Amino acid sequence: MELFTVELTVVNHCGVLNRITGLYAKCKHNIERLTVQESRDPTLSVIQIATRGDAAVQSQMMRQLSKLFDVKNVVLLNNSTL
Repeated sequence: MELFTVELTVVNHCGVLNRITGLYAKCKHNIERLTVQESRDPTLSVIQIATRGDAAVQSQMMRQLSKLFDVKNVVLLNNSTL
């Protein structure tokens, strides 16, 4: 299983990070690295989450994360992007 990173642009509200990490726990995926930073827009934040999985896990997490209400954008980063 390879390490992959997902970058999320989310609405900056209480509980958003909890819902996202809860999704990972529900799917039984371990988070290897998690970073959160402000964006230029104070109403949005950028979250990067690294985890391990194959192509099926990557596409599953991309689909499920994009369904969350407070998630505005989901991007799969490859190793050369980081």
